[in-house]
Amino acid sequence: VDTMEMMRHPEETTSMRRQTVASYFRYSLMDLLSKMVVGQPHFVRCIRPNDDRQALRFCKERVMVQLRYTGILETVNIRRQGYSHRIQFEEFVNRYYYLAFRAHQIPETSKENAAAILERAKLQGTVLGKTKVFLKYYHVEQLNLLLREVIARVVVMQAYVKGWLGARRYQKVKDKRNRGAVIIQSGGVLFKKYSNVKLANEFLCFLLVCNDETVAV
Repeated sequence: VDTMEMMRHPEETTSMRRQTVASYFRYSLMDLLSKMVVGQPHFVRCIRPNDDRQALRFCKERVMVQLRYTGILETVNIRRQGYSHRIQFEEFVNRYYYLAFRAHQIPETSKENAAAILERAKLQGTVLGKTKVFLKYYHVEQLNLLLREVIARVVVMQAYVKGWLGARRYQKVKDKRNRGAVIIQSGGVLFKKYSNVKLANEFLCFLLVCNDETVAV
């Protein structure tokens, strides 16, 4: 099998078949670049945890060398110096409106409400654009911490309210049972009372009958 025939580019013309391997590589690279320009490629950087291809084994020195040579650490530093989080007004307000508004309120997703949330959170160094809020990496951490504190207070209040409602519901059921028990006891006492009266009347009638028979004899 001819090696050049196997390596021939599918779009090669007859005049290009006598080109060298370098020419073939150049045309292949141009084809690849044209496809990348048309599409939207996403590059994924893979970090090898160890050189032995073993699972669950992490070599810190090896990973740090790869991070340095791939420029990831420098990229992280650049991102940290700039505004690494750029959030739309709608998403920002819907996520953090608990910090400046009441829970039952549904504020508009506007720039003014986003500014009110930032002012209530007392964040320094934020920037408001036309459609986004520009935040540094530590701003998001501070917002999430404040949001967790607010939600924790809400959960405590809900627990107190649920406990109060449960105690009130239990007291109502208890009072209802007590009233029912009193009614049942009252009915039992009356039943015994009227039963004793009935027995006494029957005994009295029996004595009167016996007395009449004795007098007749």
